[in-house]
Amino acid sequence: MGKITKELMGASAVNIILSVFVIRDSYGYDIVQTVKKLSGGQIKWSVASIYPVLRKLETQGMIKSYWRMEKDERPRKYYSLLEPGRKELEALRVYWSTMNDVIFRLRELPA
Repeated sequence: MGKITKELMGASAVNIILSVFVIRDSYGYDIVQTVKKLSGGQIKWSVASIYPVLRKLETQGMIKSYWRMEKDERPRKYYSLLEPGRKELEALRVYWSTMNDVIFRLRELPA
């Protein structure tokens, strides 16, 4: 399989990040590792690349951040999904489902 383009990853970032927060509250490095694992290593974000998206989502009221410190570790900034983020994710899933259906149908057409 070829490399996933920056454009496709950028267009997918909000949907993917919000989906991670359905699983659990998370922090930057954990988000990157979760996405890498779920994509079978196909999506390899840098931690720095997701922070602008996280800031945007927080500014829009879709997620909130808080600091948490685990035993013997430094404090980490965690993010959690808020109700507006859930609603946005539901809408995004409908859009992406539609796009997936169209792409699947086009793949079934004779070449």
